[in-house]
Amino acid sequence: MLELYVKDGCPYCRKQIEELEQEGLSYQLHNVSRDRSALQEAKEKYKARIVPVLVENGKVKSFGYQGMG
Repeated sequence: MLELYVKDGCPYCRKQIEELEQEGLSYQLHNVSRDRSALQEAKEKYKARIVPVLVENGKVKSFGYQGMG
């Protein structure tokens, strides 16, 4: 299962969402701007400092989008 951590107003997050949708992949969206527990999880569990954060089966696939974020 894919999980995606994003924040409001992030252009790189929007691009990551668009790419996943174009590929027809389903994902669970976590908005760290609106959900404090998602923000805490992204920081503590995945050591994220930037978004988007793409996680597959509990393992980070990428931080940022194409090296940006």
